[in-house]
Amino acid sequence: MIRMNHKGASMDAEDYNTHGPGNVAEVVTHVQQVRKEGMGVISMKLVGEGTFNREDRKAAMKFAFKNAGVDSVTVGYKNTAEIDEALDNLNLALA
Repeated sequence: MIRMNHKGASMDAEDYNTHGPGNVAEVVTHVQQVRKEGMGVISMKLVGEGTFNREDRKAAMKFAFKNAGVDSVTVGYKNTAEIDEALDNLNLALA
């Protein structure tokens, strides 16, 4: 599991105490490295701990699969509408 999204929100940063954005390019490099070693990658914190708007959630899903090359994602939900949206975003990302 790796914390990742296109904005670096709620990802590991060099100084965790700053709450600044994580280094997205570095995380993508790690994903690509472990994939070459035959490991699967699950992305978490995909929607910035619930702080992203709908367009950012769409972009985050697409980024995870198309740019970073993760195998799977984990997303939390508060209601069935959020599940439906995540499925729509996943279908768009994989299209």
